[in-house]
Amino acid sequence: MVFVGGPLEGRVAIVTGGGGGLAEGICARLASDGAAIAAVDVSREKAERVADQVRANGASVVAVEADVSDRRSVGAMTDEVASRLGGVNILVNNAAVYPRRAWTEIEEAEWDRVMAVNLKGYFLCARAVYPHMKERGRGSIVNVASITFFIGWTLLLDYVASKGGIVGFTRTLAREIGPDNINVNAIAPGAFPTDAEKIHPDQEGYNRWVLEQQSIKRRGTPEDIGNLVAFLASDSSSFITGQTIGIDGGWMMR
Repeated sequence: MVFVGGPLEGRVAIVTGGGGGLAEGICARLASDGAAIAAVDVSREKAERVADQVRANGASVVAVEADVSDRRSVGAMTDEVASRLGGVNILVNNAAVYPRRAWTEIEEAEWDRVMAVNLKGYFLCARAVYPHMKERGRGSIVNVASITFFIGWTLLLDYVASKGGIVGFTRTLAREIGPDNINVNAIAPGAFPTDAEKIHPDQEGYNRWVLEQQSIKRRGTPEDIGNLVAFLASDSSSFITGQTIGIDGGWMMR
């Protein structure tokens, strides 16, 4: 498929955690709707791989290396994207780390790292792009949370706590910058077959269990995530803000 533009034509989107997984579907769909893409990842190699996939279909895309938990790195990344692509209209906060262990085995350094990437990173990126969005009189921020927050998933205490923080962050930030015509929403994905699932030791059993929980009896795809993110980044969702939308095949119905 060759990208020929669409409802996001002329806009620039930053996608953190842009080196794979859900970001592949997010970057591809935003690009297919006309946005220029900055695939941002702590690994330049991974970001380049995703950028090459999107670029092969005719989209404008750059790969940028950045550590979202570091203020200076985030600032330099935002400046580079604005310089190379002409501004920032859309931010998809997607970067995350996903360790799995009993809560009594979580070291303080691991807890701090999870919070720094999964929660502080969202704050730093939002702060960095806010002036660009305010200047343009319109912007969209989409934060990737998780249904694990609503379930209270065991063996993921630090991860689940960070994802719960994202829900609160989304609601309050939506109130703070709504007057600037900037929408802030979160999505709460269920289980998606990405590399993050490799932390589960019995892959076949885990896959069967996931399908048992879902009302829709297929595994979700990064493309499913991309479809929802593109909607929330578009003018079609201009009256939606402060929401956390589940995308889980009918797993959690809250």
